[in-house]
Amino acid sequence: MSNGNNQNIQLSNRILYPDILRIVAIFAVITLHISAVGFVYCSVLSYDWLISNLYECLVRWGVPVFVMVSGMFFLNPQKEITLSKLYRKNIFRIVLAIIFWGILYRSLYVLKVAFVDKADVNTILMTMLKEYSHLLFGPAWYHLWFLYMIIGLYMLVPLLRIFTQSAKEEHYRYLFIIFILFGSILPLLNETLSLIDSRLNINFGIKELLGFSVYFILGYYLSKYELSRKTKLWIYILAIISILFQIIGTSVVSWKLNVAHQLLYKNYTPNVAIQATAVFLIIKDMTPKIHFSERTKSIIFTLSRYSFGIYLVHDLFNQIFSKIGFTPTYFNPILTIPLRAIITFLLSFLIIWVLDKIPFIRKYCM
Repeated sequence: MSNGNNQNIQLSNRILYPDILRIVAIFAVITLHISAVGFVYCSVLSYDWLISNLYECLVRWGVPVFVMVSGMFFLNPQKEITLSKLYRKNIFRIVLAIIFWGILYRSLYVLKVAFVDKADVNTILMTMLKEYSHLLFGPAWYHLWFLYMIIGLYMLVPLLRIFTQSAKEEHYRYLFIIFILFGSILPLLNETLSLIDSRLNINFGIKELLGFSVYFILGYYLSKYELSRKTKLWIYILAIISILFQIIGTSVVSWKLNVAHQLLYKNYTPNVAIQATAVFLIIKDMTPKIHFSERTKSIIFTLSRYSFGIYLVHDLFNQIFSKIGFTPTYFNPILTIPLRAIITFLLSFLIIWVLDKIPFIRKYCM
């Protein structure tokens, strides 16, 4: 009984908005991967493509928000993070997850070649060699690129914490201004010019800023500092405008090139950056105003704790649904895409809940 009371006390004192951010971020990523099928494979002039593009544009902020939530904890100077713990616990766990899930996904493809395609022995052996080589040279599976990026951020944590321990608010603002100008707007401008004429190129850039480390720092900054009401309002307005611009801009560019183009989809574009910031702030501000029962808090905490595992396993259901014909365009995609996202989320949660009962997998692989 005392353990239950302690858990209730912990949930009552827990800051809830990071948990909610993790949940909405993983659901956004699942939706993104589902709608991407229609975006890539449907004709850019079709209704299915337009709806797929719509959903893609609504959820591009998913991965940046994931990174921002990690940053608010790992860069908090009040939280002790030793180099030994960082490598032995955090990075080692991610490496094992890459190996475990990489072998799983690659093995499923080999089994498909062997038993569904009924390939000969030589083809199977060559497929195995090719597939398992990705475990060494990466990525272990397409969506596991995220894990490689997280390892890189974790390796930078000791250095980034030096910044967060001593930086003043104006230093953060200076960093974000440089990132927006040279790490976000300039690359987008350069890529836009190349679409007009491949000879057009701005031969100046600060590639060091083209990384997720800025989102990592941004997450901590937004958790520590309170922005003015006017600033938040402008961020929300710009986020809405950016989504509309993203939808229309992606359509126009894709129609002109007659192929789906991701000019405005990249994680570092100004539109995605402002959207991720807006989502973070909205949930941070709204969560304390909502009264959650202890049961609801417990559910939120559980979903948040399993969010990383849900990310790892969700593509398994994307593969299964594609094989059985339950595609994002199976019927009207405006309904199919969110329906498949919900089903994928729930089934992924169920699988991770079961795997959580296995001590080794719970500790090292999810």
